[in-house]
Amino acid sequence: PRIIGGFDTDDSRYTHTVSLQDRSGNHFCGGSLIAKDVVLTAAHCSEKVMGTNQATIVVIGRHDLTDERSGEELIVREEKIHPKHLNSVEFDYDVALLFLERPTMTRGDVLTLNSDSNTPSGWDQVTVLGWGDTNVDGFGDDLSDVLQEAALRVVPSNKCEKISYKGFIADSMICAKNKNRDSCQGDSGGPLILKGKNGKTDVQVGLVSWGVGCADAQFPGVYARVSSAYSWIR
Repeated sequence: PRIIGGFDTDDSRYTHTVSLQDRSGNHFCGGSLIAKDVVLTAAHCSEKVMGTNQATIVVIGRHDLTDERSGEELIVREEKIHPKHLNSVEFDYDVALLFLERPTMTRGDVLTLNSDSNTPSGWDQVTVLGWGDTNVDGFGDDLSDVLQEAALRVVPSNKCEKISYKGFIADSMICAKNKNRDSCQGDSGGPLILKGKNGKTDVQVGLVSWGVGCADAQFPGVYARVSSAYSWIR
């Protein structure tokens, strides 16, 4: 997924948000820096590159992906997928850790992870970040060069389950939406946060996982819930 209806972020505000790229420099997913040498992303982002012996490159501190002089590129040396993430048909526990070749030298903020299963609660305002598609067709051909943010509201899981995704919403997921705003192709793995005063006080509650279409009023975006995977991550 990717961000629809978002706006350009301030260039030094979200230095904890990173771009996952292939060797040719093509962005395919987002992620977040949770230690100086560890990135949290979606399991289905790592499966894209598993078995292809194509090293994933993590780009840190590059607000505009066309500005290749900025930030730092590090190679992923190891990937770990959540053991409960069985296959990509079921998006349960859609969480993976990417271990970098060395700690980043950038001043990238390390994102705080939420461990409280009651957070966020229904209708809380959350913010999604990403460089993904900005066009509702969702073909992934209108990726944004500059990191986007969009404010969303958490949809209570029982409501999301009943009205939108019958039988598909697990406890390990968060639904969030806003009129004409959503994540879309290319945003997968990127963070869903409770916004603090700055990058050090932001708290990551989820990460972009799946959905039906992009910015479709009937179908909220679905995010992997960080608190459900917290004990495994730590």
